[in-house]
Amino acid sequence: MKQRCLTIFCALTLFLGMVPAAYAEVNSDSAPVLVGLAYGNGALDGANLSNGVGTGFRFGYLDEERNFWQMGYTSETAISVVKTQNVWYGPNAAYDSGLNLKSYSDDITSEIAVGCWHVQLPTEVEPVSFEETLTLAQSYENAFPAWVDGVWQVRLGTYTSREEAQVVAEQLGGAVVGTSSYGVSVVKTGTTTVLFQFDGGENVSLAVNPGLDDSVKTETNYRKRRYYGLFQFCRVKGENIVVSNLLPLGEYINCVISQEMSPSWPIEALKAQAVSARSYYEDNLGRHADYGFDICSTTDCQAYYGMTNVNDRTLQAVKETESLRAWYEGKPAKTYYYSSNGGGSEDVKNVWGTTYPYLCGVIDPYEETISEKISYWDYTQTFTAAELNRIVQPYIQSQGYNCAEIVDFQVTELTPTGNVKSISFTDINGKSWPFTQKIATKIAKSYLGLKSIRYTVTKAGEGAGSGVYYTDGGNTVSSMNNTYAISGDDSVRKLSGNPYVITGSGIQFLPAPSGGAAQSGETVYTIHSSGWGHSVGMSQWGAYAMAQQGFSFDEILKFYYPGIEIY
Repeated sequence: MKQRCLTIFCALTLFLGMVPAAYAEVNSDSAPVLVGLAYGNGALDGANLSNGVGTGFRFGYLDEERNFWQMGYTSETAISVVKTQNVWYGPNAAYDSGLNLKSYSDDITSEIAVGCWHVQLPTEVEPVSFEETLTLAQSYENAFPAWVDGVWQVRLGTYTSREEAQVVAEQLGGAVVGTSSYGVSVVKTGTTTVLFQFDGGENVSLAVNPGLDDSVKTETNYRKRRYYGLFQFCRVKGENIVVSNLLPLGEYINCVISQEMSPSWPIEALKAQAVSARSYYEDNLGRHADYGFDICSTTDCQAYYGMTNVNDRTLQAVKETESLRAWYEGKPAKTYYYSSNGGGSEDVKNVWGTTYPYLCGVIDPYEETISEKISYWDYTQTFTAAELNRIVQPYIQSQGYNCAEIVDFQVTELTPTGNVKSISFTDINGKSWPFTQKIATKIAKSYLGLKSIRYTVTKAGEGAGSGVYYTDGGNTVSSMNNTYAISGDDSVRKLSGNPYVITGSGIQFLPAPSGGAAQSGETVYTIHSSGWGHSVGMSQWGAYAMAQQGFSFDEILKFYYPGIEIY
C-alpha cells in the first residue's frame, strides 16, 4: 500500500473538540493547494517555523477535503517539528535572523538532543482532549501532551537511550515509550522542550496552522522565506519529514507570478503568466501523489518560494484573471512556458516527442524588439576540439557506438521556426553520428551547457578557413556581440543569430572564437545561441514585449498556444 500524507477525517472528531475551517469548491481560486517544500532527498530531520505576522501556532490535522481540525495550540512564536528519532542540532551558531535553525542532524557531535524515548505517566482519569492532557502535564517538569494512535497521553522527557528513560520511569511509576516511525514532536525552537507529540500512523499527519485564531492573515517564516497558509509534516514510509504548504489557489498563483516574472513587468504579461500558471497547476495535479502533495515548489514544476516578492501588481493580475484557465477541446491545456526563444518557439514533438496541436512552434517577432533586455538573446560559447571530445565522445560511446576522435560538429537540420532539429558529429574515420530531437537537445543542454535549442555551430582553426570577419577598413572582429549592420537606407540593426559573408566565390567567412585559439592552429567550435529554455509554449520575454505593444493577456496566450480557449 502506498504511503499517503493526505490525512483522513475519522471518528476521532467525536471527542477531540475540533472546529473545521471549510474551503470553497475545487475549481475556484479559493480551492486548497498543497505545495511540496521539502521531499525526496530533500526531506528533513526537522523543520522550523516562526511567526512573521500573527502569534502562536495551532496543531491538528487535515481531513480528506483539507479542512483543518484543531487539536492543540501554543503561544510560542518559534517552533520546530522533528522526527521522533534521536535528533541533534546546534545551538546559537545555527540560528538565522528568522529564528529558524539552519538544519537538523542525527549526528551526535552536535550539542542539543531531542531524544526519542519518553516516560508515559500514569493518570487517574484518561484525558480526552489537549486541554485536559496539558493540565495534567503541567504537574510535572518536562512533561507534555501526546496524541498517539487516537489516545491522549501525558509523556515526560526526551531521552536518547531506553536505559536513561527506564531510570526515570521507575522513579515515577511510569512506562518507557516511544512512537512509530511516523511520529513527530513539536519543540520550542532552540530547546529540548516538547510542546506536543503527534503519531497518527501512516494515514494521519500533523498539520500546523499559524496564529491562535483566524482573525489575522498570517505570514510564517520557513527556511528564510515567508509563506501564507498552514503547513503539513508527513513521514513518507516512516522516513524523514516531507514538508508541504497549504494555501488557497489564488494565493499560490500570486506567489508563482512573483517568482516567474518580475512584479514590475506590464500587467497584461503578468496576467498571461497567471493564467498559464493556474492552467499548469490544473494539468499537473497528482504528479507528486506519492508524497501526498499536489505540486512541487521548484522549477521542476513551477517556481514557488513563498510570498516574498508579491505586491499589488501580482495580486491585481490574479484578481483580474480569477479562476481563468487555458483549455483545448474541453481539457486543461499544457501551458508550458520558459524565459525566451530567440525568435521562434518550437513544436513539442521536436522537443519531447509528444503531440499537442496548441503546442506548435510559432515565429516570434516580438522578443527582438526588446532584445537589449534579454540576457541570453546573443550568447557565444566556445569549445576546443579536445574539450568537445572530452565532453561528447563518452556519451556517444555510452549509447553503444564505436565513435573515434571527433573531428567535426554540425547542425544538420533546422525546424520550420529556425531551431535545431538535428546535429551530427564526424569522427576521424569519417563516420558520422547523427542525433535528432530529444537526444540532440540532451547533448546541447546537458553536456554542452547550452541555454537554448536555437543555435549555430562554426568551426575555426586548422582547416577551417580564415575564421574572421573583415570590415571595409581592414579591421577584424572576433565576435558578433554588440556588432551592427548598416543597410543601404542608413538603418542600423544589431546582428544576431550567426551572420556570415558570402563572397563571389561562395566562400563563407566565419567568426573566430574569442581568445584567439583558432589563430594558434587549434580547432575551435563556436556555438552562437539565442534564448533560454525549452521553447515550448509561451515565451515570458515575448509576453513582456507583446504587452508593451498593447496586446491583452488573452491575445498573448492565444499567440503562443494557438487554438486554445480561455474561460
